[in-house]
Amino acid sequence: MYYATKNGVEKRLESWKIIIPLSDNQQKGFPEKIIEVTKSKIINEFGGLTSCNVVGYWKSGRDIFFDKSIMIMADISVKNHKTASTFFVNLKEELRQKLRQEKVYVTCESQKSELLSDNEFLRELGFEIPVDQLQQLTQENINKLVGESGIVKKRLGYKTLSLKRNKKSKKIIWERDILGIKILTEIEDSYPKDVVILPADNLEMYFTEDSFGKPLIIIGDYEYQSYILDKEKRRYIVGDSGIFSKYDKGNKEPLYGPHLWHGMLRTSQFIPTFADQILINYIILRELGIEKHKIKINVGSDGSMQRGGGKLLRCPAIIPDQKVQKVIIKSLEKAIDSYESGAIDEIALMQAKVMNRYNEKRALIQGSQKLDFSDRNYQ
Repeated sequence: MYYATKNGVEKRLESWKIIIPLSDNQQKGFPEKIIEVTKSKIINEFGGLTSCNVVGYWKSGRDIFFDKSIMIMADISVKNHKTASTFFVNLKEELRQKLRQEKVYVTCESQKSELLSDNEFLRELGFEIPVDQLQQLTQENINKLVGESGIVKKRLGYKTLSLKRNKKSKKIIWERDILGIKILTEIEDSYPKDVVILPADNLEMYFTEDSFGKPLIIIGDYEYQSYILDKEKRRYIVGDSGIFSKYDKGNKEPLYGPHLWHGMLRTSQFIPTFADQILINYIILRELGIEKHKIKINVGSDGSMQRGGGKLLRCPAIIPDQKVQKVIIKSLEKAIDSYESGAIDEIALMQAKVMNRYNEKRALIQGSQKLDFSDRNYQ
């Protein structure tokens, strides 16, 4: 929950605390791994935490007892109260059983506020805003950015309005719009004169014929889109990698390298990743106006080619197992049917576009008869 103030943006938080004993009633210490795993779970779920050692005292009869514990605190937005509540209730019970305790102490303190500058607020949402460039936001702006994040997610965020290089000031001036809010960023320009500067969200408009053969600098790198997609669990268009786990061969399994962008993968991860890559190329050909029946796709021991309308795209990979080749082809058929019928998972498609440089490929192929990313760092 965010609110505009005279000095910036107020962020409403809840402070969740969990106290974990370090030893049992016989003063035998618990394994440190339990604490480390607990911290990792909280960080992965909520982005961060604070921890400190504490000592608890209690009286029983005439005697006073004490124990050493660790207190873990996490400040979480009040809008995530339900998620946080479920998470800590489950964590509390899990620790109670593992540590053989009658009770694990959890508290929630509500209505805590953090004061953010307008720039900090925008950076928290994933925008690339330099610290020294003040952005003025109203409550209406804030409500749009936060309240309509679902719409933003579906349409991949912002739109570049202009991108220019100012030779005198040596600045790259980048203006973009999101939900009617204009954001201006100036970036230090220390790049060579022949470098082509392109915005990640609209490469096609800025990529011209004289850009071929020149080094490219991509501004934004999908900025807000990457931020939103990073919050989502990785999805595959052809199905979760668990579906293909039966093709793994344990320690004897060869690792596949579809391209440098994804690194070396097990078979269960390689199949959906490689199929996603091919599907994105297919979508690019379709969006260039090439009819479905004129696009030919093959998958063999050296990877895949996608042809149509005089255009050729390649996805190099070493695939020695013919069974894996056939599984990729069948998975692709299902994915293409989903795409053509409009039933495809929108988030999975967005993630596949970001992971496989959709905008960059499309901009390049419009001016080239053949597109081969086999020796490029991003493919």
